[in-house]
Amino acid sequence: MAKMRSIALICCYCVFALLSVRLVRADESSPLPLPSDDSAVFAMGNGLWRVLFALLVIAGLLVAIRWFVQRTHRANIQNATGGKSIQILERKALGARQSLLLVEVCGKKVLLHQSRGTLAPLCEIEAEKGAKA
Repeated sequence: MAKMRSIALICCYCVFALLSVRLVRADESSPLPLPSDDSAVFAMGNGLWRVLFALLVIAGLLVAIRWFVQRTHRANIQNATGGKSIQILERKALGARQSLLLVEVCGKKVLLHQSRGTLAPLCEIEAEKGAKA
């Protein structure tokens, strides 16, 4: 996940860099306007819309990159495990860094204790007769 996040950040930096660079040819250059007393120089109408449009484009790109990273990450996890042999049925938090997990592995339900990066099996649970599996 950290690798995908760093790839997304690099993509964002590239987009920002491309948006900030403006190529100007020598024949297109023009001198800066002289200061005047006209209040239209300080009006924010046209420039404000350009900035808002640029922000919307950047936000749209960030949402698209996030969606793409999540989709590829989810597909990689399902391909790695097959998506069917191991399923987390329920998770119950016990404290800040402790939880109980009910996991189904190859048709068997196992209760696991998760604490500070360790995972310990507690017991195997058999399905009751008449209960939904």
